[in-house]
Amino acid sequence: MANQTISKAFGILFTYPIWRIEVDAENSLIAIETRNPDDTFPYFNVITFGGDFIVQDFKGISKEWILAGIQCQKLILKKISDSSPIDAGVHVIDCYDPEKQETWFNYLFLNLVDKGLLLRPKMIEQGLELFLNLSTMTMGDKKTAAIKPYESKIVYPVIYKGEIPHFLTDFIIHDDLWINALNDYFIWAFYEKNKDNHYQIRIVRSTKDTMLDSLVAVSQLQLKFFNIHFLVNKQIFLLTDNKREFVSYLV
Repeated sequence: MANQTISKAFGILFTYPIWRIEVDAENSLIAIETRNPDDTFPYFNVITFGGDFIVQDFKGISKEWILAGIQCQKLILKKISDSSPIDAGVHVIDCYDPEKQETWFNYLFLNLVDKGLLLRPKMIEQGLELFLNLSTMTMGDKKTAAIKPYESKIVYPVIYKGEIPHFLTDFIIHDDLWINALNDYFIWAFYEKNKDNHYQIRIVRSTKDTMLDSLVAVSQLQLKFFNIHFLVNKQIFLLTDNKREFVSYLV
């Protein structure tokens, strides 16, 4: 283990609160949907794993458009409505050339698959599925043997149920202790309470027997999150209390 420390990759403050996050791990891109609290209008952002903006505050067509995914360096939006769980509409934007956009109002988004999308014409209730190739932006009949499932690289930590390691006993762990195994080391995460009675998230890197590094990744949280963080490869991603700030650490 040449690098045994945890280092900050980036910290970004978005214009509006974050609603959805999707990851294109193959191209090291992160898509983030934010919403203006005043009118709930969506804005879409794409950043690199290093924290650089590729797309910033791209305004959606209307409030009904939400983030469906990011793949092949393409931002994928789908349309929803109050009258139907899934209404007709798919919108694809080239991350590196946002002027290149295509919208299909007469197709329903069914699923994200490897290198493409499964769609269905609006007027057909079931059966027919079409494959939209995101690389060529061409659509054809679904060929089951040629289509592979989309494999997300996002990994969530699991709650540790064993005896707390000796190197963590000096910390006051608030509720659950979370763990990820990475090659020959471990990443631990847990909530602490600071002197202001706010929560903070501590990240610890260790071997089986020894703590290698420790830091407070996020502080001044009024409430705990449902998911403490998520991990892609060897990089951790976290939200902060106002849900506008997105931070990341290399572990």
